[in-house]
Amino acid sequence: MATNEEVTVGMTYWVDTTRERVVMAEASGEFIDILFSFLTLPLGTITRLQSENKFPDNQVPPQPLEIGCIKNLYESVRDLSPDVFRNNMCRNMLLSPRNPLEGYCQRLKLKVDDTPPTKYVVCPTCSTGSNLLVSTFEGARCSCKKLMDKETKLLEEGSKEGESGVFVRGDAMFLIRDDLTVLQSSPGNAVLPLRNYQLDDQPMEVQVGINKILHILKQALTSQTPLTDVFLNPVNARKSTPFYPFSRCTGSSNNFKGSVEIKVIMSKSENKIKFAETDGDFVDFLVSFLTTSLGSILNLMNGRVSLGSIPNLYASVKNLDSSCFIGSSKKSLLNPGVAPQFGCKSIQVSALQEVHTPKYWYGTVKGGTNSDDKKISKIRDMLQDPAQMKLFEPRCCDGARERAIGFMKSRVHLWSAMI
Repeated sequence: MATNEEVTVGMTYWVDTTRERVVMAEASGEFIDILFSFLTLPLGTITRLQSENKFPDNQVPPQPLEIGCIKNLYESVRDLSPDVFRNNMCRNMLLSPRNPLEGYCQRLKLKVDDTPPTKYVVCPTCSTGSNLLVSTFEGARCSCKKLMDKETKLLEEGSKEGESGVFVRGDAMFLIRDDLTVLQSSPGNAVLPLRNYQLDDQPMEVQVGINKILHILKQALTSQTPLTDVFLNPVNARKSTPFYPFSRCTGSSNNFKGSVEIKVIMSKSENKIKFAETDGDFVDFLVSFLTTSLGSILNLMNGRVSLGSIPNLYASVKNLDSSCFIGSSKKSLLNPGVAPQFGCKSIQVSALQEVHTPKYWYGTVKGGTNSDDKKISKIRDMLQDPAQMKLFEPRCCDGARERAIGFMKSRVHLWSAMI
């Protein structure tokens, strides 16, 4: 099987030679799946990719990707003392958050999110008894205090026969504008926009690999012309206005649940908060931004965020006919949510809720010949004599017995420069 670095997907684009810009591109559903997967990325994942220099930077001078103050927040989590976190698992969760639509994204032809797939571990002793505890985090300890390090495979339901694609139908063709607006491919959608441009005689056909995809993602977060920036003008790629401007949220005023006290020291001459002190609850709320996906932020702000071309991708998901999508993927993309066990428990925002945590079952595969070969499944009927498992909770002191409390455990001082 080819690696992620070797795989490519095809795309055709038309160039306006007078204005030196990509006017329109055409690609199959497997390319659109990759573009739409941008909406599932947690902010912490995007920041991690930048910190690991995964984004190509051919610009002169180099332009590092910055999404508001998220980089400062990420670096604060990385640099804070381990003592302020509930445990080391919590810090790792914030620095490498899980994709809320991981099951979808693992099936993409090219994977933008390189976070390792979820592993399922059980206690090597208790997994043979009635106390069935499963963890999706390394370093978890069973109620018997032993390290849960016995990896067990998750038995998953196979794809439906004849199903092609992840979010959209793989055999469908789509048009992509330079600003990443996606349309169904049709003569009307293609001919009318192209009539107003001086085009090359022949369209350009390219095979796009992971480096180009990451470059498109970077430009999509900062520019209204990402295709032109990547395929025609990578050195002098244009940059849009920063992330900071937001439109007023017009949704329900009852979006938030919970409250905390914050003590602040303010400079009257600068009209600026210089220092803030609060307990772990508010810090939990701040650091949980790292686990929140782009699509959920756009859902919270009704799609009105100054974030390059990403709002155009979000609007495209909204506007495309439901027949283009597979199953409930359209609904999932419009509000990916937060991965199970990665949300904030102290201050809850209705639009940023955790994805439903599934039940897990443990037993022998139906029809299997080895009764000692136990598997985990989210589907009870796939196992023989299934036993329900309890899910280990990392956001507390004793994940085998307690409910989630939060990522942080102590009072934390936050300087305004860190937020």
